[in-house]
Amino acid sequence: MHDTQVRVSALQRSVAAALAAVRFGFEEEYVEPRTGYSLDLALPSSRIAIEVDGPTHFLLPDGRGVRKPNGHTLIKRRLLAAAGWRVISVPFFEWDGLHSAGERQAYLEWVVASQ
Repeated sequence: MHDTQVRVSALQRSVAAALAAVRFGFEEEYVEPRTGYSLDLALPSSRIAIEVDGPTHFLLPDGRGVRKPNGHTLIKRRLLAAAGWRVISVPFFEWDGLHSAGERQAYLEWVVASQ
């Protein structure tokens, strides 16, 4: 196995900081042993993965302005789900619409609780 350097985006750092503030105990860049995927944020004991999905995870908006996940993103989600993970997506366009720390923390509490 070779060394790979993980590049963490500013978006992911922002989500991780808000998640740390609500104290869920997520690990950053957790490598899932069965699939080999690096999970942006993971709570292995509960098998919850939070994937911070920036623009490269989506196709261009359709005629109605809807952004759908691209093939790579869908495959990763499906394989993680098959390995027993609950995968939560935090899309950039939702995160960018949250302007205060309180809004971001409430959003994360809601998405984790709804899983």
